[in-house]
Amino acid sequence: MSEPLHLQGLNPPQRQAVETLRGPLLILAGAGSGKTRVLTRRIAHMLDQGVYPSQIFAVTFTNKAASEMKERVAELIGDKARRVWVSTFHSSCVRILRTDAVHLGYTGNFVIYDDDDQMRLLKQIGKDLNIDPKRIPPKSIRRMMDDAKNKLQDPDQLEAEGRTEPLKIKVWRLYEQRMKGANAMDFNDLINNVVKVWRAHPEVLQKWQRRLRYLMVDEYQDTNRSQYELIKLLSGGPSGNLAVVGDDDQSIYAFRGADITNILNFEKDFPGAMVVKLEQNYRSTSRILQAAMTVVKRNSHRKEKTLWTEKGDGSVLRMIVGRDEQSEADRVAQDIQSKLREGRKAEEIAIIYRTNARSRPFEQIFQRLRIPHVLVGARKFYQRREVRDMLGYLKLIANPSDEMGLLRVLNIPRRGLGDKAVQTLRAHQKNQEVTLFRAAQEMAGMGGRAGKGFASFVSLIDRGREYLRDHTAGELVVFIANESGYWGMLEAEDTDEARGRLMNIRALAEDVDQEEETLPDIDEDGNPVALDESPLARLQRFLDRATLSGQAEELPDDGGQVTLMTCHLSKGLEYPIVYVVGMNEGGFPLLRDDFTEEQVEEERRLVYVAFTRAMDELVISRSLTRIQYGRGIERCSPSRFLGDIPPELLQGGTGRARKRPVSSTADRELAMQAFLSKHGGGAGHTRPLQRPAPKPAHVDELRVTRKVESLEDLQVGTRIFHGDYGEGVIRNRTGDAKNPKLTVEFSQHKRKTLFARYARLEIVQ
Repeated sequence: MSEPLHLQGLNPPQRQAVETLRGPLLILAGAGSGKTRVLTRRIAHMLDQGVYPSQIFAVTFTNKAASEMKERVAELIGDKARRVWVSTFHSSCVRILRTDAVHLGYTGNFVIYDDDDQMRLLKQIGKDLNIDPKRIPPKSIRRMMDDAKNKLQDPDQLEAEGRTEPLKIKVWRLYEQRMKGANAMDFNDLINNVVKVWRAHPEVLQKWQRRLRYLMVDEYQDTNRSQYELIKLLSGGPSGNLAVVGDDDQSIYAFRGADITNILNFEKDFPGAMVVKLEQNYRSTSRILQAAMTVVKRNSHRKEKTLWTEKGDGSVLRMIVGRDEQSEADRVAQDIQSKLREGRKAEEIAIIYRTNARSRPFEQIFQRLRIPHVLVGARKFYQRREVRDMLGYLKLIANPSDEMGLLRVLNIPRRGLGDKAVQTLRAHQKNQEVTLFRAAQEMAGMGGRAGKGFASFVSLIDRGREYLRDHTAGELVVFIANESGYWGMLEAEDTDEARGRLMNIRALAEDVDQEEETLPDIDEDGNPVALDESPLARLQRFLDRATLSGQAEELPDDGGQVTLMTCHLSKGLEYPIVYVVGMNEGGFPLLRDDFTEEQVEEERRLVYVAFTRAMDELVISRSLTRIQYGRGIERCSPSRFLGDIPPELLQGGTGRARKRPVSSTADRELAMQAFLSKHGGGAGHTRPLQRPAPKPAHVDELRVTRKVESLEDLQVGTRIFHGDYGEGVIRNRTGDAKNPKLTVEFSQHKRKTLFARYARLEIVQ
C-alpha cells in the first residue's frame, strides 16, 4: 500500500512532528526548515486518522498565513479541510465573544476599536480632564495600556504597583467606562475578555475544551502573556493535545509584548512535552547559515540548535562600504543595477533595514536611477481616509452606541457641526445619561444651523439602517456615499487624488459584498448551526474582518520590483538576493547606552532573521559617517555583530576594529584626517569632520535644484523636482493664484495634479 500523500517527502524530524498527535509537543523550527509544510501535513494527518475537522483549532498571527495553511491542507486532503478552524488569535476571539461576551455585560454586536479609534477616544478623555497633551501625550497612555493588557494587568494592578502616574490610570479607568458604554472593545480586549470569561465561568471554558481537542499554535515565540494564558486554559481540558511551532532565535517582537520565555519554558509549563527540532534548512546556502548562526549563538537565552543545508557552500558574503549614508545607498543601487543587467529579476532582490527611517536614501536613488521598487509598510487599504470614513458610517449603523464612529463622521462632509456643536452634544449626553447617538437624536429638533445638522445626520443613519433591511452591505456603502454628499464632495474636487479616493469607495463597496468563507457554528454535540445570513449580520462579519485586517503588515503582491522593508516585516519571506543595509552601531543594532542584555539579544535575533531571508546571495552594507542633527558629521563604528562573522565568510572584511576593510579609500581618508588633527596638521593639510554649510538646493550628480521662492516661479514649462515622483514639467496651471493647481508630467508617473502650496516642489536649474 502506497504511503499517504501528506507523509511523502518529509525528513525524519518533520515526519515525527507530523505523526505525534497526542499530548504537548514543541516543534523547534529553524529558519527555512519547512515549518508551514509540517503544520499543514500535521492537520492532514489528523484528518486522515479520523479526527473530526471541527475538533482541530490552529491559530496563527496573520490572515495570510491562515489562508495559506487552509489551501495547502485542502490540496492534500480535500474539501473537509475547509471545516478546520484555522484563524488568527484576534479573529478567533471575536468569534468566541460574539456568543460569550454577554457574560461580561456586552451585547453580541459589540464594535472593535482600532488604533485610530483608541487615540481619538484618549484625546477626547484628555480634553474632558483638562490634561496637557504635551505633559502626558495620549500615545504614552495607550502604550501604558497596551503593555499592561499584554500582561493581563488592569488599572487596579498598576495602581498597586505604584510605578505609574495616577492621572494616567485615571484616564485608563475612564477609557474603560467609555468603551463599555459604547459596547466596544480594542484589540487587546478581544483576547483578554475571552480569558476573563473562561476564568470566571468554567462551564463556558469546558464547552470550548470539549469542542476543540487538537490545538496548534504557529509562531509561538511571538505570543504575549495574554495569548499564552488563552492557550494554557484551552489546552487544559481532558485531551491536552497541544502542539506549538516556533523558533526562539526569531523572537523579535518584544516591543509588541512578545515574551520569549513562553517558548523557552514550554517543557516546564507543559510537563512531559516532546521536543522535535527541525534543523535542516531548505532555503539558504551554507555560508549564509554559518554567518547567521555565529551571530545568534552569542545569545545566552536560547535553545541549542544548528541549522544545516544540502544546498552547498554558495558564494561568500560581500561587504559594501559608503562614505556616508547616501553614498552607501548609491553603491548598493549600482550593485543592484549590475545584477539586473546580468539578467536577475527585480522581484528576486530585497533590501532589509533596521528601521523605516533608513529607507529614504534608497528610495531617492532608486527614483533617480529608475529602478522599480516597492516600499513595504505603506498605508493599507482599510487605513485610507475615505475608507475609514465609510467604515465609520457602517459601524454606527451596525452599532448606534459606537461613539468613535459617530464622532468620526458627524461632520463629514461638513454639516455645520464643529467643535462647539460637539461640546454641546457631549454636555447633553452627560446631563441626560444617554448614548451619544441618542443625544444627537434629541438635539435634532433644536433650532439654528446645528439643529439642522444633527437632524440631517440622524436622518441619514436611520435611513441607512432601514435601507440595509432590503439591500446588501455593498449597496449600503454606495447609498451612504451618495446620500451624505461624500461622493459629490470628491467629484467636485476634480483631482487625481479625489478620483483615486472615489475608486477606493467603489472598491470598498465591492469588498463588503465579497463572499468570505466562514466556519459554520456548531453546538456542543458537533452539529452545525445555521449561520445568520441577515444583511446586518453579514455587515457585522465584514466589519470584523476589515478592522482586524489592519493588525498585521502583509506583503504586497506587486511583482517586478525590488522590495524595501524592515527586518520585522521581512520575517517569513525569502529572496534569492538580499542586501542588509545600515550595519553600523546605533543603526543595526539600534542601541542606546542604557539597553539591557535582553535587548541586545533581540538585536542579534533581528540580524539572524535578516540574514536568513537570503537564499543564494547575501550582501551587507554600512557607511563610514552620518550626519547627526545639531552635531555635524559623526564617525560610524561598524556593527558589533559584524565582528562575530568569521573573516573567511565575508569578502571585503567584517568591519572589525582590528581588521578594517582594506578596499575602503574613504576609511583611509578619515584615518588620515584624524591623524593630522591629533598631531597638529596645519591648514591645507586637513579638513575637520564637520557638517557642511547648508545648501540652498537639492544637489546630486544629475540635477541641481533650488527652492521655490514664489509661487509665480511655477509657470507652464518650468522643470520641477518632487521627492516622490521625481523630475517633471508643468503642463498646466489653473485656479487661485494663492494656491494654483498644477498639472505636472512626470517621466515615471505620467501626469499628476498638485496644489502648488502643498506639493513641496523644487525648481530644476
